[in-house]
Amino acid sequence: LLPRVADAVWDDRRITARYRRGEGEVERELEPYGLVLKAGAWYLCARVAAGGGSFRVYRIERFTAVEAGEERFERMAEFDLPAFWQERAEQFARSILRDEVVLRLSAEGVRRLGHVVDPLSAREALARAGEPDGGGRVTLTLPVESLEVAYEQLTGLGAEAEVVGPAELRERFVRDAARLAEMYGA
Repeated sequence: LLPRVADAVWDDRRITARYRRGEGEVERELEPYGLVLKAGAWYLCARVAAGGGSFRVYRIERFTAVEAGEERFERMAEFDLPAFWQERAEQFARSILRDEVVLRLSAEGVRRLGHVVDPLSAREALARAGEPDGGGRVTLTLPVESLEVAYEQLTGLGAEAEVVGPAELRERFVRDAARLAEMYGA
């Protein structure tokens, strides 16, 4: 259905789209403003046509039917697709952060944090962090998707990050550090 949606975007034509949501299907009349390709998946940024509705994002693969009408719509001149997408991506990134970890970071760990975790979350956590301690380490609380994801991400910091809590994550790092020390004969 992507070519049909793309044609409607180019021609400023309203579409009637059916898409899977939960266990059922929903039908909406939409004003398609733009398409975005993210991580191999296509998304439609569209305004709900009824009553000059809000802008929403729809994953194209969830569409089950798309019909383009003859009626054209007038685009809102102030709509900025890149800005809209960035805002929605940030909202999504925040919505999946359900756990927290407490870290002590070296100066190098502070510098690299945004390269291994969500950059916005890293910036916000660093902005809330206190001053470095006597050893030059900064302690902060970082929101994360899950402890499993945090483990995978934080291993990229190596000794530049110490997990203070939660205890179960710290213990996992301790176990793996012991295994690495044994493997390398240290």
